[in-house]
Amino acid sequence: MVGFTPYWNGLSDYAKGLLVTATGVLILTPDAVLLKLIQADPWTVLFWRGLAFFLVIGLVSALRHGGALPSLIRAGAGLGLAIALCHGAGQLLFVFSINNTTAANTLVIIAAAPLAAALLARLLLGERTAKRTLIAGIVALAAVALTVRGGLDAGSFMGDLAALGVMLVLAAMFVLLRKAGGRDMLPALALAGLLTAGIAFVFAPTLAIAGTDRLFLPLLVVIVVPVSFMLIATGPRYLPAPEVGLLMLLETIIGPFWVWLALAETPSTATLAGGAVIISTLAVNAWLGLKEQRRLQARVAAA
Repeated sequence: MVGFTPYWNGLSDYAKGLLVTATGVLILTPDAVLLKLIQADPWTVLFWRGLAFFLVIGLVSALRHGGALPSLIRAGAGLGLAIALCHGAGQLLFVFSINNTTAANTLVIIAAAPLAAALLARLLLGERTAKRTLIAGIVALAAVALTVRGGLDAGSFMGDLAALGVMLVLAAMFVLLRKAGGRDMLPALALAGLLTAGIAFVFAPTLAIAGTDRLFLPLLVVIVVPVSFMLIATGPRYLPAPEVGLLMLLETIIGPFWVWLALAETPSTATLAGGAVIISTLAVNAWLGLKEQRRLQARVAAA
């Protein structure tokens, strides 16, 4: 870690945001296929997902802040509760969507989050979104429309509608995390897990886990979900909310690929074409963003 610190400090904020968020999204990509592989009732999965999320992120927060944790939670109570509600709602809707439509449909509908985040950031923070990001968001939205048009017959209206809800609350959460600035909002995310577990406990027919679920479920709830969201939640410290939303599109490509390999749930041609457009757009936007940062650093150095 000590050897990594000089390199990290030498990165621009934009590069830090790209690195942290992209790593988190890459860790998250097996989420959909693990949900497909797990045989337990969705409410049972949500209970363990929420409880483990609360315990893992709560433990990390406690180790990080020690006795200062209660005062940190009180200081950001209002904003933290809003973030917790957004994340909790997103978790509930995501699991419902994955179990009621194709994984490709779910992940690609969520790809519209950058445009929603850009609008919310303008309304709530007064933060202008870079033209390149707006263009990238519009292109991504067009790709979403292409993909959904080709894949709706294979999915379910209610599952697709739930995915739309995930997209909206995800955009709102990124904007709220951006509003938090440098404050650590991981305790708020931990609270979201507790809320999810509490709701799921009411509806879960059983909490027992059997068979291969004893392997897949712990992998999902102890490692994939909490670790990925700890990193993704850090991204808005360095990147505008729409940029974080754009990086989430990595899951749009890689998530269905894992499902394809594991379950032979072949994405439609439209899904593959839309995904190719999205990943190309993401790469170009990141490249332009890094160029802008280098020009800005050069001007500062010259001044």
